[in-house]
Amino acid sequence: MTPKSNEPHWYVAYVKSCMERRVAENLQAQGYEFYLPIQKEIRQWSDRKKVVDRLVLPRMIFIRCLEHDRTKIKEAGRFIVNYMCSDGPYTAIIVPDYQMTAFISMVEKGRNVNVSEQHFAAGDKVRIVSGPLQGMECELTSINGQRCLAVRLGALGTATMDLDTGTLEKIS
Repeated sequence: MTPKSNEPHWYVAYVKSCMERRVAENLQAQGYEFYLPIQKEIRQWSDRKKVVDRLVLPRMIFIRCLEHDRTKIKEAGRFIVNYMCSDGPYTAIIVPDYQMTAFISMVEKGRNVNVSEQHFAAGDKVRIVSGPLQGMECELTSINGQRCLAVRLGALGTATMDLDTGTLEKIS
């Protein structure tokens, strides 16, 4: 996607470790639109339970700005390392508005959202690496949304269940 200079776009910025909230505060002070994906999570210790904030994507923040503001933001904030790029170091990836809207909705309305770098498609041979079905190998037949998978189990037919894609690995 080629950016139009007069329209703001969503960019993914890499930030220094543990500086996500500080970058968000700086962006807010400068008046830029941003999104830091955080979810509430219950953690249990031996003596108590506590609700804590969990970063869905550690060391990343989404910034919506004009193309020419992107470099100004990086130079002004010493905690921004770089932008996610493709086709060389100067071509920042633009996340389309509809994808950001869907992602924000998923984070705000869902629970325990995890992002996997693996891309799955129908026909992929996969192995379940954790959970009650650990070690099972099957063929992926469809993905409905982010977490509901249907797998072909050979002669048994097709089974569907809520399965975290983070528990799968492709078999070559």
